[in-house]
Amino acid sequence: MNTKHSLTALTVFEAAQPYLFWLLVLFPEMNLDEDGRFLDAIPWVSVCWVAATIIVGGVYVWLSCDCAFRAIARNAMIIKLVHIPYYLLVFALAVVSIVFSLKIPFITLTLWGFYFIADATLIVTSGLYELAAVIAGVRCKRMTGGQGVAFAIAGFLFCVDVVIAVVTYVKSREVVTVGVGLGSWPSEPVGRRC
Repeated sequence: MNTKHSLTALTVFEAAQPYLFWLLVLFPEMNLDEDGRFLDAIPWVSVCWVAATIIVGGVYVWLSCDCAFRAIARNAMIIKLVHIPYYLLVFALAVVSIVFSLKIPFITLTLWGFYFIADATLIVTSGLYELAAVIAGVRCKRMTGGQGVAFAIAGFLFCVDVVIAVVTYVKSREVVTVGVGLGSWPSEPVGRRC
């Protein structure tokens, strides 16, 4: 499997991972044994899932070192856009948990804590994909160092991360020419693999 296919597979995993995680947690009957042991393992499964997704994000950053800025920026944007319904679902569940808190106060705090951990993990892991795009943009001279730092930090901020992913992708599509003047032809885009 070459690097391009590996990056595509990691992108698909990251885009699908919050939905897969919720299916795993919300429908544990699929994996229960007769004693219901899977229910006791949900905290450990969650910890392992978080660790695995962070490792996968790190592998993505490492593999993307020699890839085209446009492809990496596109992947980051797709991931951020695909995660929007997930965040809306979590918001809706948090609102519904307020209704349940009228009957069972403890359930709201427990659910909100779980939602916060799930959201924070997703922001960190999808932010790693945006970080890879920003690194490629700075490497290709499509972003300055200051822009790169600002975009990298913003890629880890809730709601702002989607806007930054779209702006990064737009920057990756900009045509950069050097040496345009009277009688000269535009040259190729600056940087390698941009």
